[in-house]
Amino acid sequence: MTKNCNYRKYLRKKLKSGQISGRFYKFLCRNFPYRLTYRGVTGNVSLVINRRMKEEVAINNLKTHKDHLKEMKHQGEMIKSNIECRKKIEANK
Repeated sequence: MTKNCNYRKYLRKKLKSGQISGRFYKFLCRNFPYRLTYRGVTGNVSLVINRRMKEEVAINNLKTHKDHLKEMKHQGEMIKSNIECRKKIEANK
């Protein structure tokens, strides 16, 4: 398994045990689909799990900090290019 899959499993366990909310889990999985192990994500997740930071603060931090925005934009572009490639492949069949 890849690091991303293992970390997604880890987050799922934390969700089921009640250490993170579904809203936070959904935000992470939707905005960082290809690289959940990005250092900004892992750092904020560990702070939330250790109750040093609230989830709302972590979400706002990930949404507003320039480095995190850059990573979110990059992963969004990867999603778009992946969709375009799938459409091209289906069109050539």
